[in-house]
Amino acid sequence: MQLKPEHRLTILLVAATWILSGVLYIIPYHLFSGAGIYVTVSVINICVMGALLSGGVYWAVRATRRRNTLVRLAAMGAAVVLASGLLALIDASTGEWIGRLVVSTQQSAPFALRATNNFIALVWQFALLGAAFTVIEANKLTRERELELAVAREAASRAEAAASAASLAALRYQLNPHFLFNTLNAISSLIVTKEYRTADAMLAKLSEFLRATLSSQPDALLPLEDELATLQHYLEIESVRFGERLAVEFVCPPALNDALVPGFLLQPLIENAIKYALAPSAVPVTIKVEASRDGEMLLVSVEDDGAGQGKDARPGTGVGIANIRQRLETLFGAKGSLETLKRERGFLAIARLPLERRSEEIAA
Repeated sequence: MQLKPEHRLTILLVAATWILSGVLYIIPYHLFSGAGIYVTVSVINICVMGALLSGGVYWAVRATRRRNTLVRLAAMGAAVVLASGLLALIDASTGEWIGRLVVSTQQSAPFALRATNNFIALVWQFALLGAAFTVIEANKLTRERELELAVAREAASRAEAAASAASLAALRYQLNPHFLFNTLNAISSLIVTKEYRTADAMLAKLSEFLRATLSSQPDALLPLEDELATLQHYLEIESVRFGERLAVEFVCPPALNDALVPGFLLQPLIENAIKYALAPSAVPVTIKVEASRDGEMLLVSVEDDGAGQGKDARPGTGVGIANIRQRLETLFGAKGSLETLKRERGFLAIARLPLERRSEEIAA
């Protein structure tokens, strides 16, 4: 099993501390009195036991690393005192036992004196190790919290993206029954008036239109030229019903053909114009779709010159209009908007959104 970096660092720190301590303890005996076997055995004993007891200090630091400062200090202090006391007693006890077994010129100090001296020296050594363990665990905890925060941010971002996609999908799919109701209602009217051939032609074009549109992604941004082509396809359905009474104008500069717009963005506006301007009118009505640029914004308008059925015939609050506003707000925030204007003759709707191009999306 591979050790984690912080565990390797802890083991190396403990090993280096006690090896260096043993070396520094033996050096004076070599220089002044000669290190006999008694001293060597005693130093080895205290270093080995000290390394083992350091594990207890590390455990206390690690177990309380997420607690408040007072609890951490109390736990580390208790572990340091306990480890120092145990090691001092162990060394004093084993020192007498080793002294009886090993013939040496060095004589062990009295038990109480040796235990007290060792305790004072060992407290500082264990305290320094505890401080080092605290720094290691604090750094590890910081990295863990940064990772948790990054994961939480990523999860929140994914959740937000999923919620946005679900919202867009719901808005897009809201258009399908709205569109189908209007179209099927028109076909039903044709059947009631026994215009079977016209109704059959309209059904065929409806089938082609649904096949072409319902398979697209609900939240996809499409080139403006594709959106206009979809509108043209839809207007072919309505032309079966209205014939020469329906006149259409498309005005789109070639430079804006690759501008990106949400799919089905304009269809509710066209349906609105057909329902309120064209259907009640006995004279031809022109529906004009125009795209233009205003700085970094794309403007797409749908305009008709129908008389309607009175000044309140089109309040601009239908399902389709509200749907467009919601989609623009969901996709573009404050930069997306829909303005509607009821005029003396006709109705104007202008969708505003940031100008993005297909080439920029591919590059991104």
